[in-house]
Amino acid sequence: MANMTKRQFKRYCDIVYNESGINLTEEKWQLLNARIGKRIRELGVQPDKYLSIIEKDPDELNSFLDAVSTNHTYFFRESKTFKFLDTSCRNIWCAASSSGEEAYSLLMYSIELGFEPSILATDISDSCLEKARRAIYPKKSLSNIPNHMIRRYFQKGMDKWGDYVRVKQHISRMVKFRKFNLLKDSPPSKIFNIIFCRNVMIYFDAPTKETVIYKLSKVLKPDGYFIIGGAESLNGLNHSLKYIEPSVYKKC
Repeated sequence: MANMTKRQFKRYCDIVYNESGINLTEEKWQLLNARIGKRIRELGVQPDKYLSIIEKDPDELNSFLDAVSTNHTYFFRESKTFKFLDTSCRNIWCAASSSGEEAYSLLMYSIELGFEPSILATDISDSCLEKARRAIYPKKSLSNIPNHMIRRYFQKGMDKWGDYVRVKQHISRMVKFRKFNLLKDSPPSKIFNIIFCRNVMIYFDAPTKETVIYKLSKVLKPDGYFIIGGAESLNGLNHSLKYIEPSVYKKC
């Protein structure tokens, strides 16, 4: 497969930005090349031809965005912010849920506190949502979970699945997974006590961040918490949220 030219890279970046709000810089050139390389080889086309395909075929465009947006995560990632969960948090939205580990972690943490919240988990990636609904994960992703919680919430795989676990079905059924584009889709009609939108806005430019924050804030209950990733900040952005501590903001 030929490497994409600068002009082709710019066109790919424009498509990603317009469709998802993700702002790819030149530092992501090789990453993008690697992410779409497999699909280009499968189709037997060059980067320029693949551009014309994704511009005309909605299904292929969806697969392209899926490949670009998929990110690595694990259970109880950056869990220090879970302390803002309490029994009043009946409605929780994981607005960039990736492959489900965050949503299941929040559910397990809440159950340990003695309540069962309604959790909506959304993501732009079909493959991530499929993995989340399947709820099968490698054992190594459980390194942050105490053994008693592993026994309570997971089933161990057997034979060829020996290195994997599955979230017990009565637990996985408690999370609603939906496809959602943070840039383009309208927010749900319900109001949430707390919204987690972590480790996704780091890929957005300032105008896109402000658009997403405004959209999500509209469905956040007054005094509700808005949680972002540890490497993210809302400094310098136009928003109405109150800073509480790193990664944590509150709607006043």
